[in-house]
Amino acid sequence: PRCWSREDVATWLRHMATLHQLPQVPVDRFLMNGKALCLMSMDMFLGRVPLGGKLLYKDFQLRLGKAMYTS
Repeated sequence: PRCWSREDVATWLRHMATLHQLPQVPVDRFLMNGKALCLMSMDMFLGRVPLGGKLLYKDFQLRLGKAMYTS
């Protein structure tokens, strides 16, 4: 996740919205790469996506943790 491109971030957002039946996340609220996403707090996610921000934050943190401990 830390090495994701902007397109990878957009793909992850679309995947999560579909998987969890969330409203489509406006990609323009996440015009950033994975490194920038790593710096975001839960409040920052919630500010961008009030419905589903907590879920996105937790999923990203799990993916980040998994990547850090399996590399």
